[in-house]
Amino acid sequence: MSPGHYTRLMSRRTLLGAAGAAALAGAGARMAAPRSVLAQAPASATATVRKCVSMGPINTPDGDDQDLRAHGNLDLLTSTGTRWVKLFVRWDQVQPLPPSSVPWDRLDDPVANPGQPFLAALEAQVELARSQKPAIGVVVMPWLFPKWANGTGHLVDGIPGDLDFFPQDRMKAEAVAAGDPEATAKKLVYRVPDAEQLAPGGHWGRWIDFLYRRLLRHGEGVAIEVANEPNIQWWPQRDPAPGEDPFAQGGLASPRAAARMIATAQEIGDRHCNRILLAGPGTWDGPQGEPELVRDSRLYTDYATFTAALLDELDKIDFAARSRFVWTQHNYMDVLFRHGSPGAPRNRAAHTRSLLVGRWSGWPQLNGEKEAPGVWLTEGGADLRAKAVGGDPLVQASLVRRNWNRMATGDADGDGMGMVTNYLGYSESHYDTGMRDPLELGGAPRPLEQTWAELPSNG
Repeated sequence: MSPGHYTRLMSRRTLLGAAGAAALAGAGARMAAPRSVLAQAPASATATVRKCVSMGPINTPDGDDQDLRAHGNLDLLTSTGTRWVKLFVRWDQVQPLPPSSVPWDRLDDPVANPGQPFLAALEAQVELARSQKPAIGVVVMPWLFPKWANGTGHLVDGIPGDLDFFPQDRMKAEAVAAGDPEATAKKLVYRVPDAEQLAPGGHWGRWIDFLYRRLLRHGEGVAIEVANEPNIQWWPQRDPAPGEDPFAQGGLASPRAAARMIATAQEIGDRHCNRILLAGPGTWDGPQGEPELVRDSRLYTDYATFTAALLDELDKIDFAARSRFVWTQHNYMDVLFRHGSPGAPRNRAAHTRSLLVGRWSGWPQLNGEKEAPGVWLTEGGADLRAKAVGGDPLVQASLVRRNWNRMATGDADGDGMGMVTNYLGYSESHYDTGMRDPLELGGAPRPLEQTWAELPSNG
């Protein structure tokens, strides 16, 4: 299966299992305010927050619609005053063969490594962003796990036997019980490798060290975000269930894996004098509705439960974040449902930050104290297909603007927020949050692009 087709099948926003449909469809009853009200919302005049656009994963190493070098994507950043960009790099694309076949020191060899063009594409995009005047900061997201690294190399998605492999961690119980051959299952590349492979000397640890060393020359304006929505994309989310029912609720597994990865990344950073930023865990801010009212699932963990459990796991291993480790979260739900606005539920980004106080010593601490943790929101947006947007590009733009105003004021919900990100320049079929129509439909600018340009530009 070609890399391009593979990406489409398991695209970054394929939210799987019980949480997926709710998160994407926006099926709740809360609706956005009328257009006449939304269109008048001004941008915050006191904003100091960084403005970032997240590109999507690329399908091909040259000319993809999500490639910063192509189709006017760089112009989208510069013309809107966007000073940061998030770039995905798929581990399974860069390193499709195990180190026993292609040693680590030959990953940059186009003869030895069939994934070298994807590595070259990443590095060319980072170089382009950093060469701008002023330089554009880059968040690099190393995404997915090669099957050779996570114990699924003997399987292929979508063929007989695939769905017999830990179905309780990949599918809804009712779909398995019904024997539904069309059931959506989490893809094999979302399976988290075993604990030893997440250590500094394991496959994942060596992958992060490889990227860190490659990005060192770009210095201060680069961050590696070590996880992406681990509380919904990864599997297993849960430990083995007690008793005979494999679908029964076990303990939480994903926060434990995330803690190991955060600790590994920091150890690697220490080796290199912490010369570039680290970031994570990139938590999905779902599900829709108040998490405490949502039924437990083996397929996802709500943002608040995951955050608290991850902090507990970090405490168990006596982890203390360096000042150059940034806590990250996504805020799609905050954008769509105006969380934090009068009459709406609490803002989830602000709630997460409150959970970090006294427990996270990362960026941008003063005097090394765990008192003022900051948060970067490395993805967010309003999907045109969600009920709260109703297919109206003006409502989409207004929801994004209102979220910015809440996040960028420096007080209340915005206290400690260091970055706000819109996911996608050109929209994709998997998530319609872009500032422009999908490229295959012409790529016309939406009102969101102009709205985004009106927001303050910060470094």
